[in-house]
Amino acid sequence: MASSIELVEKIQQLETNNKTQSQQNLLLIEQGNYLSKAFTEGSQQSSYHIERVAVGDSIAIELKDYLLDHNPDMIVLDIGFADSTELLFIRDIRTLFHGLLVIVSNQSNEQEQLDAFKLGADDYLAKPIDSRILLIRIEALFRRKNERINQVELASLTLGDVCLQPKSQRCFVNGEVVKLTTFEFNLLKLLIERQGQILSRDQLYYTLLSRSYNGVERTLDVRMSQLREKLTMAGMEQNQIETVWGQGYMFNTRSA
Repeated sequence: MASSIELVEKIQQLETNNKTQSQQNLLLIEQGNYLSKAFTEGSQQSSYHIERVAVGDSIAIELKDYLLDHNPDMIVLDIGFADSTELLFIRDIRTLFHGLLVIVSNQSNEQEQLDAFKLGADDYLAKPIDSRILLIRIEALFRRKNERINQVELASLTLGDVCLQPKSQRCFVNGEVVKLTTFEFNLLKLLIERQGQILSRDQLYYTLLSRSYNGVERTLDVRMSQLREKLTMAGMEQNQIETVWGQGYMFNTRSA
């Protein structure tokens, strides 16, 4: 099977009875109804708003549009991996989505789990799964994510000679303040938080501009150039914003 998906006729909403203001939005991607059934069975304990898409034969632009419009907090993917081609489905999703990603599989071999995590999975569960265990694992992922977010918001982000203070939106290079626009600050913060990782234009446009990259627009490139210039003029030497041609951008430390 090709690593692709398409939306079903209408997204089915499986809203639970305990809807709250802090309710997390989950997107289920599945071949049958295994996940839908699991969440229905555990709905009395769940406070998640859930929507569903079905695995199909070809990737559809509707998925990208859906992610831009709805921005789920987590994707739970149920697919019976059988070879490396199907594992690349995770990579396809990661080009559009950098939130929490949970894999549910018919397979349970160790190599497949390792490959899934390398491609970007946050958790991996093999069938059969008790619905209560599934909900607990998901709750634990959200709890750890929230703890990390709280720590980041309270603390400074420092890498080499660059320091960010997210709460006050201030940037320092070698202890001196660098004036950045809100967009430049958020762009730099995202790059530093994912230091050493290549961020594609799709990811950056989706996260920072809430729209998809059309393949020709230069907005991001211009702003990236302006950010580089400001940091260089301020004396940044230990770090660099690297352009990875054909893939995207990456923030890393310079080799000694």
